Amino acid sequence: MTVVRVIAICLSIPVILAAGIFAYSRFNPVSVVIVTELDASPDEVWAVLADTERYSEWNPSIIESSGTVAAGEKLRNTVMVGEGTVIFTPTIRTAEPGRELTWSGRMWVPGLADGEHSFLLEALPGGGTRLTQQETLTGVVVPFMPSMRADLEADFAEVNDAIGERAAELRQTGVHD
Repeated sequence: MTVVRVIAICLSIPVILAAGIFAYSRFNPVSVVIVTELDASPDEVWAVLADTERYSEWNPSIIESSGTVAAGEKLRNTVMVGEGTVIFTPTIRTAEPGRELTWSGRMWVPGLADGEHSFLLEALPGGGTRLTQQETLTGVVVPFMPSMRADLEADFAEVNDAIGERAAELRQTGVHD
């Protein structure tokens, strides 16, 4: 076997492994779903979600955000991760007031860790909202992050509760936009 052939084989092994892991993650995405019933209308919940400039006042996860909440726009979010922060710039896919906010983003390069995040708002009898927060993750590093699901579940539950609290605060102060 020639040296060139050995080098070619050695270089192709990581590529083949990465492609296999990527394919595995596409067929086996990590999905986290948290559903919370809030004592706030879908319009009140939407007002909280759409006001990205005020996330720092209430959001325990996205501690800073900027951008326009409209399909095709990009947000700039600073997210708490462990003891530090990460900045990511998702693209908004769906922005239907009172119904749905969905964005997608990735970590550094496509295929490393790609995610689609959504907030679905469903009106409940009596004026409340069923808020479903969901994230679906795929990518080469996703299968190697075993604690991610539990961490995200706890984070989403905390954020959903904070959204409800913020909506109640805005209702009490008479601010609805």
